[in-house]
Amino acid sequence: MTVSAVGQNENSKLYTVVKSTAVGMAGGYALKYLYPVQKQEDNISRRSMLNYCRKVTNRAKADDFRGNGIKSKAQDVFIKMIDSNDKDAFTSKSITAKVKALGGENSVAGKEFRGIIRNVDEMSKSLTRRFTTAYHVMLKIKRPAVPFLVAGAGVGFLTGFAHNVMKTDFDA
Repeated sequence: MTVSAVGQNENSKLYTVVKSTAVGMAGGYALKYLYPVQKQEDNISRRSMLNYCRKVTNRAKADDFRGNGIKSKAQDVFIKMIDSNDKDAFTSKSITAKVKALGGENSVAGKEFRGIIRNVDEMSKSLTRRFTTAYHVMLKIKRPAVPFLVAGAGVGFLTGFAHNVMKTDFDA
C-alpha cells in the first residue's frame, strides 16, 4: 500500500493524463519543426533558386566594380558580360573565349578574370546555402500546427491512460 501526504493530489489519475497530454502537445509542436520538409511542401525548384542567387551575386560584383572607378580589363569584361544579359555568358566556351581575348590563360588579365569568376561562384554557393536554409525554415514555420498538436496530444493522452491502467500500486 502506498503512503501519501494528506491533500497531495499530484499522483491522481486525472493529473497523470493531463500532464502526459500536455507533454504530448509540446512534443507535437516541436515535431512541427523537426519533421523534414516533404516534396509536396517544397514548391520552388532548386535550379531557379540557384540561378536567382547567381544573378544577385553577379550584379552585386558588377556594381562593386562600377563603384571603384578605375577598372582593369578583366573587370571591364566581367561588367560587359553581366550587362549583356546573355544566357550563355557563363558557359565554359564563352569564358574560355573571353580569357583568350584578354591574352590567354597565363596573362595577368586572364588570371584575374578567372579569379573573378571563381570568387563570384563561391559567393553564389554561399548565398544559395543560406537561402536554402531560410527557405526550409520558412516552410516549417508556414506549416499548420494543429495536426501536430492533435497527434502529440493523442499520443500523450494514450500514454497517460496506459500508465494509469498498468499502474500496480492501488490506493486502498
